[in-house]
Amino acid sequence: MIDLHDIKEIVANLKERIEDKTRHSYLQRYMETPSIDEDKLLLLYSICEDLLLPKEQLTNYIVTTMLVQQALDTHETVPNRITFSDERMRGQQLAVLAGDYFSGLYYYLLAQASDITFIRILAEGIKDVNEAKIYLYQMDHEQIDKLFSCVTVVESAVFRKIVNRFQIKKWEELVQNFLLLKRLLRERDQYVEDGNSILFKTLKKIVSGEEKEQKMDVMYEFNIHLSHVSKKLEQSLKTNPKINKMLLSRINELLLKGTALSLKRSVEEG
Repeated sequence: MIDLHDIKEIVANLKERIEDKTRHSYLQRYMETPSIDEDKLLLLYSICEDLLLPKEQLTNYIVTTMLVQQALDTHETVPNRITFSDERMRGQQLAVLAGDYFSGLYYYLLAQASDITFIRILAEGIKDVNEAKIYLYQMDHEQIDKLFSCVTVVESAVFRKIVNRFQIKKWEELVQNFLLLKRLLRERDQYVEDGNSILFKTLKKIVSGEEKEQKMDVMYEFNIHLSHVSKKLEQSLKTNPKINKMLLSRINELLLKGTALSLKRSVEEG
C-alpha cells in the first residue's frame, strides 16, 4: 500500500489538475471559485486504488467525477428564494452558470476519451442526486427516516454508482456513511451558528410539540441518527481493512467530532 506521504502528494496533484480545469477568467472575476471537497477527493482516490486500471484512465475518472461534484455543490449554493437586488441576482445567476460550466467540462473530457460507459454512470448519479434534492427542498416530509435517506442520496449517489459499476461492494457502506456523517456534521454546525440548516428546518416541521420541547426533540432525533451513522461507519471500517492511512485518519477525526458534539449536547440538555 502507498505510504502516507505519497498519498498526500497524489491527492495534492489531483486537486491541482481539477483546479486547472475549473479555472475561468470571467467566473473568477465575479465570484469565488468553489472550493474542492478534499474529503470527497481523498475518498474517490482511495476507491480507485482498488481498480486495476491504467493510471491515466484512473486520473481521468477522478478528475471528471470531481467536476461533477463541483457542479452539484455549486448549484447547491443558489438560495431557495430568489433575491431581487442586482448584486445578489448576478451572484445567483453566476452560480448556476458555473455549475453548468463544470458539468460541460466533465462531458467534454469523457467524450474526448470516448468513455460512454462512464458518462452513463455519472449521468445516472446526477439524476438520482437532483431528484433527491427536489424532494429535500420541498420540505414537506412526513417521515424522519425518509428525510435522512434523501440526504444520503444527495451526498453519495454519484460515488455509489461508481462503486456498484466496478463491483467493489466493500466500499458501498463506507462511502454512504462517511459522506452522510460529513453532511450531518456540517448541518449541525450551520444550525448552531445561525439556524440556517435545511435538515433542521425540515426536522422542525416533522416533530410536533411546544417550541422548547420541539427544539429538544429535534436535537434528540438528530443525535439518534448521528449515532446510528457513526456506528455503521465504524462497522464499515472493520470490513475494509485495506483502507489507506490518510482516509482512516480523516474518518476517525469525523467520528470523534460527532461523538464530542453529541456528548456536549447531552450534557447541556441534562
